[in-house]
Amino acid sequence: MTAARAVFAIPGTMCDARLWHRLLPQLPGVDWRHVPIPDGPDVDYLVAALYEALPAEPVNLFGFSLGGYLAAALACRHPARVARLFICSNSPCALPESETRQRRQLLAWLTRGGYQGLSDQKIAQMMSARSLADPAIGQCMKDMDAALGLAVLAQQLRATSERADLLAGVSALRCPVWLGFGEEDGLVNRGWISQLQAAAPAHAVHMVPGAGHMLPLEAPQALAGLVTRWLD
Repeated sequence: MTAARAVFAIPGTMCDARLWHRLLPQLPGVDWRHVPIPDGPDVDYLVAALYEALPAEPVNLFGFSLGGYLAAALACRHPARVARLFICSNSPCALPESETRQRRQLLAWLTRGGYQGLSDQKIAQMMSARSLADPAIGQCMKDMDAALGLAVLAQQLRATSERADLLAGVSALRCPVWLGFGEEDGLVNRGWISQLQAAAPAHAVHMVPGAGHMLPLEAPQALAGLVTRWLD
């Protein structure tokens, strides 16, 4: 496998390597390397740990959701280590106050022992109406959540709720930068995307019709097409 076809992929919150199980059959010839989100107290620590986990040579870096933010932050801080960057289902900016408030409430609930696993309501918020007809997607999300467990959820929420806006840094990147997100993804900040397009028109932005937030599970063929073009 040549280095040009190797991709280092960082998953999202409460996601493990099962996140890619529908995507990888669509990417023959690509050496897809899952890079778990480390444990740590804040974004700075996570980015430093990811940097140490990557090879010394420039890599093709893919990040989904929270992984997209972390991949973008790593590229901004260490641009010489990233040959290409793909930000999937994420707009690398500060979280809206409504989401940080929800996270604080969830953390308080977790400390009281109230968490019973990923709810159907939360799953519905992260998928398109069309994808909800496929129960296997929601089951995969529940399985990943259950496998990682309460301690990982609390750690990831605490470490990543405070996020800097990366617009200036991402705009300044000279490597190929692609963004892909679902048409019905309510977690991607469209205003931020528009600002990026104005500041860095060479960066490629692609919206996948009929998909929500869970792009690798909802639209693996469409995402694989984007990844292949990004690599080529």
